[in-house]
Amino acid sequence: MPTLILSSIVCEIPEESDKDEIYLMLQGKKIWPQNKKYLKIDVDEILPLGLKFNIKGPGRMKLELWEYDVTSKNDHLGNFHLDFKNLDPGNYTELLMRNEAGAQKASYYLNWEIRE
Repeated sequence: MPTLILSSIVCEIPEESDKDEIYLMLQGKKIWPQNKKYLKIDVDEILPLGLKFNIKGPGRMKLELWEYDVTSKNDHLGNFHLDFKNLDPGNYTELLMRNEAGAQKASYYLNWEIRE
């Protein structure tokens, strides 16, 4: 059975002027980081994810990237859409860019792979 591995996340442009406090959600549940509310990340930093999912066939996964805020509502930075239609083993990168009017810009890369 093929395995989808979420390898790492890279910050290109943080939402905040200092480090972003990020976490990932899948289907309404926080999946990363597992033992903390968030992890801090800054420009050009890479955080390992180490998440693995057994996949039964071709499909799509939507991951939500959030920025944790102590004094206000958390910010939804955007979604990563992972398409694994052919299940070919390999390494892939997905880009998330937040360019909404009235919102701070943010840009992240998600590195992932398919293994047999």
